[in-house]
Amino acid sequence: MLLCFVGTNFHGWQVQPNLRTVQGTLSDALGMLFGEKVKLIGCCRTDAGVHAKEYIANFRSSKFFPIDNLLKALNSILPEDIGIKKVWLEDLSFNARYSVAGKLYTYRVFPSLARDPFLEPFVWRIPYSLDIESMKRGAELFLGNYNFSGFAKLDEEEHDPFVEIEECKIEEKDRIIEISVRAKRFLRYMVRRMAGCLIYLGMGKLTVDEIKEFLSGKKCPYTAKAKGLTLERVFL
Repeated sequence: MLLCFVGTNFHGWQVQPNLRTVQGTLSDALGMLFGEKVKLIGCCRTDAGVHAKEYIANFRSSKFFPIDNLLKALNSILPEDIGIKKVWLEDLSFNARYSVAGKLYTYRVFPSLARDPFLEPFVWRIPYSLDIESMKRGAELFLGNYNFSGFAKLDEEEHDPFVEIEECKIEEKDRIIEISVRAKRFLRYMVRRMAGCLIYLGMGKLTVDEIKEFLSGKKCPYTAKAKGLTLERVFL
């Protein structure tokens, strides 16, 4: 299934005891409809507060539910901060975590003293001006295959810190600066720390040489706020 969610009131994707998560909420809804416990597999983890415009998940069931009816039923019982866009049948070998070809994240930062409550849940608003050209030069540093252990919280099952960044670009749209990053896979906290580096570079509080040190393994302490990050697209 293809879904989307506003992450503000979720503690991320992955099920956690006694916490509201996207996976837990959606699994409960599927269990209600299918009358059995459903194991739901997602294309990636998301941190608490992170949003997704596109997210791929899959599950198997011993019972059949007509696709169109399932789409309608899920959207009728799920809370308003989760939406199902599409449901379809896949080969049994499909696994949302491993079958996707890539992901595109966008981090949005709003350099402004004025506050807009319609933007506030989806951007990191900072009371500083940003040098976009410096940020663009900084973004080029990330292109290629690097050891991103300095940008990540490595999980026990994550043994490979090398990630190839296919795209890292900076654009300004309606005074909001968008940092877009595309790769096949990402490490935990990686995009938020990349964004944090570029934002602090734009504020003049960080240098290009310091970013190079982070790419050489030094721990990056600049983590951008979760609410500014959105999983924009998932590529199959």
